[in-house]
Amino acid sequence: MLKNLVVFTGAMILAGSAAVLAEARPAADHTNGQIAVEKEAIELIEQLEEIGHDLRYHADRLASFPSPGSIESRWTHYHHLEEIKALVNDELRPALKRLTDIQAQLPEWKQESIDRMLISARELAADANSAFVTKAANANVPPAMNQEYKQLVTGMQAHAESLVTTSDAAHTYAAAHLRAMEAGLNVNK
Repeated sequence: MLKNLVVFTGAMILAGSAAVLAEARPAADHTNGQIAVEKEAIELIEQLEEIGHDLRYHADRLASFPSPGSIESRWTHYHHLEEIKALVNDELRPALKRLTDIQAQLPEWKQESIDRMLISARELAADANSAFVTKAANANVPPAMNQEYKQLVTGMQAHAESLVTTSDAAHTYAAAHLRAMEAGLNVNK
């Protein structure tokens, strides 16, 4: 019985190899330009994922300081809000701008992922901006006691999480898709 199993397994491997060979096509079907754009998109999406992790960290820190009235808490909130602002303006915005510039050259599934990342980024930026305004308008109210501010921080957390989740999934899939294209496999665009 073991001998039959080994023979059967060997046949499965050969059949699987033949199936992969039958699906292979020349890499020339994907132009160097297409592959270069795919690589750039993958790098940008990976960058968005890293920025998303940083944004989530700062939003989580904002949400974790419940001590009303403490000087450290006010300074810490200001510090983390400033970090979020810098990440959005100096890193997130340029990466998203370039990604939207090349978006039309990318497969439809990737365009949809970019649209979702854009929505998360815009909502996160809007919540961060509103948090600055709310915090300034209620300067005498400790952050932990300001319900509107706390809701905005919760929104920033949710949008940062959405950005991380979407960019992680898009990056993983796109990287595998690119490897298949470079190997000459017949993959959908």
